[in-house]
Amino acid sequence: MKKLEIATVFAQYKVLLAILGVLSSWASFEVWKWHQQQHEKYIAQKQQACQQRLNSANRYVQSDRFLKAAYYASKTQDKLQIKLNKPGINTDFKPEQQYILMYDKPVSLIPVNPRYEGNLFERLSRQPDKYPPEPLIVTGKKLLGNKAEVISACAPKSFTVSLENLYEITQPIDISPYLPPFSSF
Repeated sequence: MKKLEIATVFAQYKVLLAILGVLSSWASFEVWKWHQQQHEKYIAQKQQACQQRLNSANRYVQSDRFLKAAYYASKTQDKLQIKLNKPGINTDFKPEQQYILMYDKPVSLIPVNPRYEGNLFERLSRQPDKYPPEPLIVTGKKLLGNKAEVISACAPKSFTVSLENLYEITQPIDISPYLPPFSSF
């Protein structure tokens, strides 16, 4: 009889272990699913913040005729003859100040590594074929010689950029009136 009791107890333990295994598998799956949802929310928030910075930079560039001229000159690979305010070059570089990052040649806008997951960040970290990338609002962190360390909502860590590619958000006011074409006739 003792062998039968031992076998029964052993079978009960096996059943309990199996039930415990199933429950722990289910619980770990639920925890993994919750973490996955939190990660997806986090990436969606980062994408939204990055897109807002891209849109803001585009609005600043399109509303300032000098920045707009610089942007379109870079698209045509022409050199702009206008002196623009660039932090660390002809204006003071101030940490925690926002600047426009605008390249004049095709380069990746944000570093390849590290970067967030997602199509937007993948696109921004890829080097364009023909034209420079779109402008981006960045926050200056510190000056490093002829480079600046900047923070962006599009990258998880700060990165360095040349001072030649940073522009003040507000450029000097042009006092010459805008004259439509053929207005001198």
